[in-house]
Amino acid sequence: MRFRKGELRAMAALVVAIVLLIGAAGGIATQQARATDVVTDTSYSLSVTTTAPYTFDPNNFQMVPTNSTINVTVTDADTLAHTFSIINWEGVQLPPSANIPTVVSAHGTLFAANVSGAGDRATGSFTSPGPGWYEFVCQEPGHYAAGMYGFIAFGINLPPNVTVTTASTGPGAAVFIIVGTIAALVVIAIVLGFVVGRRHGSEYEMPPERLGYAEPPNGGNSPPLSSSPPTKPNG
Repeated sequence: MRFRKGELRAMAALVVAIVLLIGAAGGIATQQARATDVVTDTSYSLSVTTTAPYTFDPNNFQMVPTNSTINVTVTDADTLAHTFSIINWEGVQLPPSANIPTVVSAHGTLFAANVSGAGDRATGSFTSPGPGWYEFVCQEPGHYAAGMYGFIAFGINLPPNVTVTTASTGPGAAVFIIVGTIAALVVIAIVLGFVVGRRHGSEYEMPPERLGYAEPPNGGNSPPLSSSPPTKPNG
C-alpha cells in the first residue's frame, strides 16, 4: 500500500500544525507572574495596593519595626473587593489548599482592612509584635488560592525560602493535557482513515456494466490468448 505524494504532504503538514499548537498551549500553561521584590521598610507606615490578577503590591516586607504602632494604607487598584489580613501565626507559610476562614478563626489577625473596589482606600493601625515573620492574605473567597498573599517580617529579614508564587496566567496543565490528547486522537483517526479507506475502497467500486462496459465472459475471467491466429470460415 502506498500513499500519493500529495497525501503524504497533507498529513505531514497537519502533524506539524498540531505539534506547534501543543507547544503553544504548553508555553501558555507554564507562564507565571513574578512576585514583587522584597521591600525593606524600617518606617512606621506600610502602603499596600491590591492589583489584578489577585496580587498584593508589594507582597513582601521585612525589617518592619517591632513593638511599635504601624500605620497601614490599603488601596484597591482592582475592580474587585479585597482584604489585607495579617494572620497571627508566626513562622508559618500556609499551603495553597488552606481554608482561610478556618485559619483566621483559629489564630485571628494582627491587622485586617477591607477595600470594596477600584479607587477605594482603607487606613488603620496595629501594634507590631516582637521579631518574627507572618503571612498576610486576602480573605475574599478564592483569592488566596489564586495567589493573593504575601509575607511581612518584624525586626528581621524574611527567610530566603519564603516566597510568593502567583497563579498561572494561562489555562493550566489540564488544558495542555486535553489539547495534546485531542491532537493525538485526530492524527490517529486520519491515518487510520487513509489506511482503511485504501484497503476497502475496492468493495465499493462501481461494476463495469454500470459504467457502460460489457460484462466480461466466464464470470469475469477473460479467455486465454491463442498463440495462433483465428481460422477463417469456409465459404
